[in-house]
Amino acid sequence: MFVELKHGSGGRPTQQLIGEILSIYGDNSIKDLEDCALIEGGLGVTIDGFTVSPRFFPGGDIGKLAVCGSTNDLAVRGVKPMYLAMSILIEEGLPKEELIKVVKSAYGVSKELDVKLVAGDTKVLPRGQADGMYITCCALGKAVTGRPWGINNLSSGDILLITGPIGKHGALISALHYGLDVDQLASDCAPLWPLMQPLTEVAGVKCARDCTRGGLGTVLCEWAEGAGIGIEIEEDLIPLDPEVASVADVLGFDVLHLACEGTAVIAVAPDCAEYVLSSLRVLAPNCTAIGKVTEDHPGIVGLKTEIGGIRVMDMLAGEMVPRIC
Repeated sequence: MFVELKHGSGGRPTQQLIGEILSIYGDNSIKDLEDCALIEGGLGVTIDGFTVSPRFFPGGDIGKLAVCGSTNDLAVRGVKPMYLAMSILIEEGLPKEELIKVVKSAYGVSKELDVKLVAGDTKVLPRGQADGMYITCCALGKAVTGRPWGINNLSSGDILLITGPIGKHGALISALHYGLDVDQLASDCAPLWPLMQPLTEVAGVKCARDCTRGGLGTVLCEWAEGAGIGIEIEEDLIPLDPEVASVADVLGFDVLHLACEGTAVIAVAPDCAEYVLSSLRVLAPNCTAIGKVTEDHPGIVGLKTEIGGIRVMDMLAGEMVPRIC
């Protein structure tokens, strides 16, 4: 048996592979399968690798993506991003001007967030042993919420909010991969901390996640299965740009599995849902409620379709397009 591209999709095969890896560590392994771990001293830490192709795309580049992607994993756990360690693998022959442009882009996001680069590493690989450039980031910050955000807080009745249109990054990279005309489409790549920071003082915020690989659908399945609760969402409430829908139709993709890189799903207690919505809409005018947590059908996500039917959602089973992030 071999590792396949589907094991990097962020869906079911990825989950299974991670399970096998963690089983080797036994009692010394990660206990909390959130994207950011909370450790002693109220610190949050995460690490992520970025291999996106193409490296430059409408709305961002691999440098911006690396800093946004790593710090967003902190932000959705109520952790203020503070420090960053970065490793860059560079292929021999990459124009130095491109490397500098990527680093300047990463610096721009870091400066915006007041995140300091405190450690780094560079390696140059022989020509043909890498595709231009890969970046790995480890982000560290301080938890600032009264109670850590996470799936263990989910309970029946919680309202699910999405901060903006889904699938923009995945649709864009897929379209570029297959040579489709996407003049009107850009990635949603953006830092989430400015959006999440005001929510850190709201007691009713339960859980949040940025919908990266595997998209909104995979996040909701992870929540339902991990917390042993049911989830119900309504298709016609989910914000979706026409360009994303068109790309998905042409390529035969489910928009719920297309990646986002600046869009989060948030679970909040019902009595504070309107307050949280109004707060989010200051910076994210398309934020909306899309569904709820239920005690019915634990472990299952149900999607109410536009024509009134119900279908069961599952995690992405294979790989749609490799190297989207």
